[in-house]
Amino acid sequence: MYAPNAMADADRPCDDLLQAADMVRVGLAGTLRDYPLDARDGRTKPLREIDYKGQPAGYASQPGEVVNYVENHDNQTLFDVNAFKLPRDTSSMDRARVQVLGMAVTAFSQGVAYFHAGVETLRSKSLDRNSFDSGDWFNRLDWTYRDNHFGTGLPPAGDNADNWPLMRPLLADASIRPGQAGIAFARDAFLDLLRIRASSPLFRLADAEDVKRRLRFPNSGVGQNPLVVAGHLDGAGLADAGFREVLYFVNVSPEPQRLTLPEEAGKRWRLHPVQRSPQAADERPRRQGRYQARHGRFTVPARTAAVYVLE
Repeated sequence: MYAPNAMADADRPCDDLLQAADMVRVGLAGTLRDYPLDARDGRTKPLREIDYKGQPAGYASQPGEVVNYVENHDNQTLFDVNAFKLPRDTSSMDRARVQVLGMAVTAFSQGVAYFHAGVETLRSKSLDRNSFDSGDWFNRLDWTYRDNHFGTGLPPAGDNADNWPLMRPLLADASIRPGQAGIAFARDAFLDLLRIRASSPLFRLADAEDVKRRLRFPNSGVGQNPLVVAGHLDGAGLADAGFREVLYFVNVSPEPQRLTLPEEAGKRWRLHPVQRSPQAADERPRRQGRYQARHGRFTVPARTAAVYVLE
């Protein structure tokens, strides 16, 4: 794992990874054009100066102008995109955990959170990238939570035939198709994320100035560990904030990651009530997550979104 501020040049993460981490932070900040970010190049600059394929990554004036999502009716579902991108030997449960990470980024982002139908049940359209006219066979949802319909056939030729040679072996691989346990986990973890988002207006601030004042990103800029995106929300002076402070982590690594945040040392951070409950869908934050107050050191389990609060 990466140790911030203690990396030899040979061990530094590639720029693509650093750029991806900055893009996640842009989304978490509601893509607000004037929000200042400590970017990977060591400069603090407004999101409008962060490049996204030749365009300003930050473009919104207020959080209400932004709708955040990780999948939509266009293109493949998130599960299908990950079928292309994740290593073939990724376990069924890890595929579900990666799906939850995507939903967590949406849940933690400033602005309007939009969740596409079935994202919480690992919905698949058998890799169809345009299912507008594909019928129920590719668009169906199983509300019994037994199947996500991955691998039920090659999607229609219209927008997919060029990729059939790539799709065929994936769709034939039964190990990619999730079982009921993975679907149930994703569904229940999604409900926990909704409970966390609903627990405090800090996750859905209505004013751009409030976002600039209350949201910051530890572990950003030069020397960051780009495998873990951390966000800190300050509830001071917000009457209905629910918590004095909130600190969330999104660890995309298949390994546990440890972050030392000296500014958090000595504080009485606890897991969010939803995640510390024995009924939490994902027990790993409670069982494997660690906070060492003396050093401000957090250990975040592999492929996990964890939320800590000061009550």
